[in-house]
Amino acid sequence: MAQTTGGMSASAMYVGYSTAGSTYTEASGGSNSIQVSGGERTTGAAYTFDGDTPIIKGGKRAPITVTWRGIYSPDADEIFSVAQTAYEAGSAFYLRWSPGGGDAGDLGYTTSVGIIKSITYPGGEVDSGDPILTEVVLECASITESTIGSAGW
Repeated sequence: MAQTTGGMSASAMYVGYSTAGSTYTEASGGSNSIQVSGGERTTGAAYTFDGDTPIIKGGKRAPITVTWRGIYSPDADEIFSVAQTAYEAGSAFYLRWSPGGGDAGDLGYTTSVGIIKSITYPGGEVDSGDPILTEVVLECASITESTIGSAGW
C-alpha cells in the first residue's frame, strides 16, 4: 500500500460546545486541544476442553472521555464559564469538533449528552507571560461521526 496523502494537522480544527445539544457556540478561537480516550469494549473469554484457543465474546462499551483544553477567559459566554456552570450544576454538556475546520464535506464528531467530570480552574505563575490554560473533562456514552453538509453542521 502506498503512503497516505490524506494526513491532517489539527491547526485549523473547529470546536463547539452546547448545553442543549441543538445550538452550538464556536470555541475554536480559545481552544488548543481535544483529546479522546476510553470507550473500550469489555470482552470475555472462556476455554473448552476441546481446542487450544478461547471463545471470545464482546460486551458493553465503557464511557468515553473527551478533554478540552484552551485559553481561560472570564467572559460569561466563553466555554470555560459555561462549562463551569454545567459542572457545578451537574447538568448536560456537549462538545463537537471537526479536524478539517468544519466546512461542508468535512467530517465532524459530536458527543452524546455528557456530564463534566472535572474542570481545571485558572491558575498561573507570576513570572510567566503565557496565557492561562484551563481544562474541561467531559464523560459521555458515545461520539457520532458525520459529514458536514452544505448548510453547515
